[in-house]
Amino acid sequence: MKKTSLLPTLHRTLRFTGESVAFYFQAVLGHFKLLMQRRSIDRLLAGASLAPKLKRQLEAVQRIRNFARNELGLPAKRQYNRYVELGRLYPVWSVTAAPELSLRPLTWHYWFVGRQSYRGFFDEGKARKFADELEQKGWEVYLSGIPAYSTLGWFSDPVLSSFVHQPEGDLAELIFHELTHQVLFVPGDTVFNESLAVMVADEGLRRYSVIYPQDIGRIELARTRRNDFVRLVLSFRQQLHQLYAMILPDEIKRERKAVIMADLREAYTRQKEQWGGYSGYDAWFAAANNARLNAVGTYHDLVPALRALLQSVGGDLPLFFEQCRQLAKLTQSARHESLQSLLENPTSS
Repeated sequence: MKKTSLLPTLHRTLRFTGESVAFYFQAVLGHFKLLMQRRSIDRLLAGASLAPKLKRQLEAVQRIRNFARNELGLPAKRQYNRYVELGRLYPVWSVTAAPELSLRPLTWHYWFVGRQSYRGFFDEGKARKFADELEQKGWEVYLSGIPAYSTLGWFSDPVLSSFVHQPEGDLAELIFHELTHQVLFVPGDTVFNESLAVMVADEGLRRYSVIYPQDIGRIELARTRRNDFVRLVLSFRQQLHQLYAMILPDEIKRERKAVIMADLREAYTRQKEQWGGYSGYDAWFAAANNARLNAVGTYHDLVPALRALLQSVGGDLPLFFEQCRQLAKLTQSARHESLQSLLENPTSS
């Protein structure tokens, strides 16, 4: 997918995990190679050799960190205080997959963080090889470069060249997203974790923009497009979910799936007209499949319910996080049901 400002965060984050010994080895080695390149942001800013644009961006990072800690209650003290020049577009690549006639994602069980619906690689070639192997087995695959990832507080995460040059508002949203994972991370519940981070990041950006005015017109336009994109994709994902649940021959399902996917692309063409021809999502729709649709759901399915929960506590983020910690004690199905009930009964909490 083409990266644009405030693009849906469906490929912004990757948890630091692994499965086999070899997989863990590449993850640990890749991460520590990255850590060896860290440079103190304070020292960089105190020097005289920093490029003006990078200096402005690193100064923005410091504002964002302070705001995250002081105004949002996010654990920013040890985070994003060092910088790494990667020398490549992305630090990691993510692979997700789903069957041809199902939206149930392929998952892997990881130490400490439970079952997750993605596989991450520090080496692009290995990621592509793994994705190709899955496709050869009949899986629908989504391979994407990830500009940022979180170690969930196990390490001090650095600022990376893969995301530092974004507009300040986008940079703030990304950092708020990653820091939210350190506040609360429920093993095995990717949808809850990512939806929580998306919602908090969006709310954090709204509050940040009040104190540090941003290009509100650009932000709101990008947010509107993102919301339109999410609504469109999730509505057609629901149609596919209903189709796949039917007791029908696979051939009939394939035919009906093809019709739904064609309708999705036509609906996107109409949406583009409403956007004045904006084409930032063209590449995504050109390769749309079950895995890509799932990725949107992973990051957005519970966002409306979590926003309703925040509203129910008067926008009090510490109280909101405490409510989320209580939800984390429930089973996954009970947690999701409890959240969705807020949309049916907004006064409940």
